[in-house]
Amino acid sequence: MKKKRIYQAVFLGTGVLALLILARPNWNSMLFGLPFVIAGEAIRVWAAGHLQRNRNLTTSGPYAYLRDPLYLGRLFLLVGFCTMAGGHAWILLLIGLGVFFFHYMPRKYQKEISRLEEIFGDEYRRYASWTRSLIPRLSPYPHADKRHWSFELFWKENREQYLLSGVLLLTFVLASRAALL
Repeated sequence: MKKKRIYQAVFLGTGVLALLILARPNWNSMLFGLPFVIAGEAIRVWAAGHLQRNRNLTTSGPYAYLRDPLYLGRLFLLVGFCTMAGGHAWILLLIGLGVFFFHYMPRKYQKEISRLEEIFGDEYRRYASWTRSLIPRLSPYPHADKRHWSFELFWKENREQYLLSGVLLLTFVLASRAALL
C-alpha cells in the first residue's frame, strides 16, 4: 500500500511540474479555469465531509446525487488547472483526460464496485442502480441518509485538507505567474 502511495505522489508531482513548465497563464485563462477549480474542490470538500469508508454505505450529501463525487471533483480540477495554465497545458489536459477515463476510472470501478458489493451487498446494488457515476441526478437517492457534513470526516478520516492546501498553492502560483506575464 505504501509503495502505491509513493507512485501516486510521484505521478501527481510529475504532472504538476509539467503543468508549471508548460504554463503560460494569463487573466483570461485564469478566469475560464478558476470556476472549474472552485467547483472541483467544493465538490471534494462536500464529499469528504460525508464519506465513511467501509463502515456505512455513504448516501448523504453529494452521494445522494451521484456515486463518485470525489472523482468528479478530481476531473473538474484537472480541467480547471489545465485551463488556468494556458500555453501548451492543453497537451496535459488531453493526456490527463485519457488517463482519467481509460485507466483511472476503469481501474477504480473494477476494484471499488467489487469491494462495495462485498461489504454492502444488495444495499449497494440498489444505490448503484439509482445513481450515476459522474453525472448527478436532479433528484436525490430515495433512501439517502440525512447525515450532515462532518468536519471530523473531512479533516481526520478523509484528510482532504492536504489536497485543498495543494489546490490553493497551485492556484496562487498560477495567478502570480499570470500577473508577471
